[in-house]
Amino acid sequence: MEKFLYGREIIHLLQAHPDVRFSPTEFVGFLSKLQPRLYSISSSPKAHPNEVHLTVAVVRYESLGRRCQGVCSTFLADRVHESTPVPVFVQTSTNFRLPQNTDAPVIMIGPGTGIAPFRAFLEERRAVGARGKNWLYFGDQCQATDFLYREELENFLRDGHLVRLDTAFSRDQAEKIYVQQRMLENARELWSWLEAGAHLYVCGDAKRMAKDVDAALHQIISTAGGKTADQAAEYVRQLKQAKRYQRDVY
Repeated sequence: MEKFLYGREIIHLLQAHPDVRFSPTEFVGFLSKLQPRLYSISSSPKAHPNEVHLTVAVVRYESLGRRCQGVCSTFLADRVHESTPVPVFVQTSTNFRLPQNTDAPVIMIGPGTGIAPFRAFLEERRAVGARGKNWLYFGDQCQATDFLYREELENFLRDGHLVRLDTAFSRDQAEKIYVQQRMLENARELWSWLEAGAHLYVCGDAKRMAKDVDAALHQIISTAGGKTADQAAEYVRQLKQAKRYQRDVY
């Protein structure tokens, strides 16, 4: 059943069974309540007073011969104008936060729109004069079209606010490259940052990216740190317990 339903909306069922009849009230009763769309805030209020910035990828795709689109992303992209009221609410995150110690190094892994909170982190760290080093991993499909906030990030890199910026654009070469591969390429340095007290943050896709990044982290701890698989798992557990390994995945 799950395989059959994948990619299908209720309109697909209605088109497949045009003889089915029911009243509008009955039809509405079949529908689940529309869920809110949650976006990470991608700006620091210290850098942009009285503003909130969002990083939204517009979702458009074809499913079973029908053009489909994201409910909220296309609403924001296509139908919202300056005078259009948009209902919003703030859902406070109790865990995904910068370290209180502003001298602590920070490693951020945010491909695609997962970069949103890390743009805010970088702005916040600059605004408060944090002295801790910053390292960002960013990835997407094509550098020419998908390098979000490129100018800002490269400026951060030039002036030293970002010590490292490692990118992975999966479609720019024959063999796909992802952020977890960049992590493995820099295993020794990443391990040295962790041993120096770095906080590690991951934001983005939960189904694939976050799992692959977590597996890469365990491998780095094993290889660069000279630990067994069980010892690496315990090291990660301690990072989580100390709130030095935090994830905002969806």
